[in-house]
Amino acid sequence: MNIEYLEDIIESKKLTVAVFGLGRIGLPTALMYAKGGYQVNGIDINLELIEDLKLKKTFIDEPGLPEILNDMVDSKKITFSDNFEFAIKNSDVIVICVPTPVSINKVPNYVAIKDVAQKIGKFLSPNKIIINESSVSPTTIETIITPIIEHESHLKVNDDFGICSCPERADPGKIVENWNKVARIVGGSSDEIGKTIVKLYQQISLAQIYQVSTPGTANAVKLTENIFRDVNIALMNEFAVLYERLGIDVKEVIEGSSTKYNFQPHYPGPGVGGPCLPANSYYIIQDAEKVDYIPFLIRVSREINDRMPQNVLELIINALNYVGKSLKNSTITVLGVSYKANVRDIQISPAMKVIEYLQMKEARIQVWDPYYKSEKIGNFTVSDNLSDSFENSDCVVILTDHKEFFNLNFDSLKNQTNGEFVIVDSRNIYDCNKLPKDTIYCGVGRKLQKL
Repeated sequence: MNIEYLEDIIESKKLTVAVFGLGRIGLPTALMYAKGGYQVNGIDINLELIEDLKLKKTFIDEPGLPEILNDMVDSKKITFSDNFEFAIKNSDVIVICVPTPVSINKVPNYVAIKDVAQKIGKFLSPNKIIINESSVSPTTIETIITPIIEHESHLKVNDDFGICSCPERADPGKIVENWNKVARIVGGSSDEIGKTIVKLYQQISLAQIYQVSTPGTANAVKLTENIFRDVNIALMNEFAVLYERLGIDVKEVIEGSSTKYNFQPHYPGPGVGGPCLPANSYYIIQDAEKVDYIPFLIRVSREINDRMPQNVLELIINALNYVGKSLKNSTITVLGVSYKANVRDIQISPAMKVIEYLQMKEARIQVWDPYYKSEKIGNFTVSDNLSDSFENSDCVVILTDHKEFFNLNFDSLKNQTNGEFVIVDSRNIYDCNKLPKDTIYCGVGRKLQKL
C-alpha cells in the first residue's frame, strides 16, 4: 500500500471517491465528499434515480440537501451513473452505502453488500481503500466482505488495498444539519489505513473523527449505541404496559425520574421503527450464535418493542368499548404513518403494523400524514387534508409525533366526528388539561379516562 501517495492526494484534493448506493445515507455522503472538494462518482443500480439526480431532483426529504445537490451538479464535482467498472477503476476510495435489511425471519440480508464486494473485487487495483458505511455485524467485514474482495481481486488486504468501517450515525431529517456535529467512528484493517481515512473524513467534516482498532470494533460501536436505545425503550414500554394496568401515568413517572442526575429518559410508544433500531439487534444476535452465546436481554427487548403495535390495538378496542362501540366497522382516524417524527419514511414503521391490525379487525381507516397526503400506500390512501380524515370518525389514533399534530384545533375537529370524541395517543404528546372537555383519552402507559 502506498499510504504516502493516498495522504498526499487527500490533502491536495486530487483524490477521487466512488460512492455505491445513493439512498438516504449514500446521497448525502457523496454530496459531502463533493462539497469537501473531491471528485465523486455516485453509483446506483436504479436507473430512474440516476436520471433524476442528473436533473438535480431527489426524493430524499433532507433539509439543505437539494441545494447541495444543485450546487455540486452545477460545479461538476459529482457525476451519477450505474457504471460500477468505471467507478472502481477510476477512484482512489470506494464507499459502500447499500441497504442491509433484516428479513421477515429476523436474519440480516447481506445480498446487496456481497454483490458490491464482488464487483469491487473484480475491478480492484492496488493502493485503494474501501470504506463501508452500511450497517453490518462486528464480524462481517473480516469474515465476509474482505474474503470476497480478496478472492475476486487476487489482492491482499493491507498489502495491496485497505478496508475500513465508518458506520453511518445519521439522524434522518437532520443529516445535513448534523454532518459537522456528530462524531464519526473509523476502524481500519490496519492502524495506518485507519489513520489515513481519519485524515480523509477530517477534510469533509468538522465533527470529531474517532479512530478505533478494527472495522469490527467500529461496527460494534454503531450497534451498541443503537441497541442501548432499543433496550431502554423496551424497558420503558414494559413499564408503560404495567402502569396502564396499575392506573399510574408513565409520563408523570418519567418526569419525576428525570429529576435524578443519573436517570436518562426514554419514552414508550407504539413500537420502534426505521432501518436501524429494529434491525441492529439481529446483527449482534447472529454473531452471538457463532460463538454459542445467547444475548437474552437484547432478544427480549426486541420482542417487547415488536409487541407494542398490538398494545396500541388493545388501547383502541378498550377506548371504543368505553363509549359502547366495537372496533369492527368503526371509523378510525390515524394520524401519522412515518416511523419517526418529521420525516417521510415508513421503513418498519409501527404505524403500518397498527393499521394492518385495524384492517384485519375490519375497521375502516382514514389516514392523515402531511408527508404523504393523497398518496396510496399499500392498500390505503392518505387523505388529501386533515379535515377529511376526521369525518365521521369514531376514534382518533396518534401514531407519529409529527410537529403538525401538536397544536391541532380539536375543539373544531371533534365536531366532525361520530359521537363522543375519543383519542388514543400512542406517542403521549398531549396534555390532558388542554384537550376539549369530555374527551375520552388514553395513551401508552396512561389510563383511559373521560376528561
